Amino acid sequence: MPDSSKPQSTGNEAREQCRLCLRALMHRLLAYARLQADADTDVEVLLSGVIERVVQAAAQGRVPVQEEDLLRYCFSSIRHEAMRQRQRNVNRRMAESLYGGQDGVAPTEHHPRMENADAQLRAKLLRNAVRQLPPEQAELILLHIWQEISIAEIARRCSTPESTIRSRYTAALRAVKLNLNHSDIC
Repeated sequence: MPDSSKPQSTGNEAREQCRLCLRALMHRLLAYARLQADADTDVEVLLSGVIERVVQAAAQGRVPVQEEDLLRYCFSSIRHEAMRQRQRNVNRRMAESLYGGQDGVAPTEHHPRMENADAQLRAKLLRNAVRQLPPEQAELILLHIWQEISIAEIARRCSTPESTIRSRYTAALRAVKLNLNHSDIC
């Protein structure tokens, strides 16, 4: 029994030593996190997540608890987490611009009735076909079909004649059909 409690107390001691060291470094870590984070990132949330993981790693003996080594490890962790969050934000913004939803998910992507693999494949191929369109055409498809905005309303928002929007929309549909035919789906 004493042997099994000894590693745990060593882990607890390392955890506590790591926490004390991190408290002393907090102002430097916060400043570095602010430099690394983009405007969409909550710096405090980013830093608290990194600190939690660092403390756990220290308790497991995977992180040195000397101040300079710990600082380098934390800086590296903050940088990597900030990069991951930036990429998530970029992916979210791209999905929102493509699909127009706040959650960035196309209506067909997680539809509860879409259970069979064939329907999911068709939805995926359709999304890919729309993504291959020029941005203006993809936007027309997404606005009219997925957001259910009328051609007249799109024309009004774009300050463009309705006939122009209608012809661009028709050309976009033709291009989607062509892209789908190249995918052997239709």
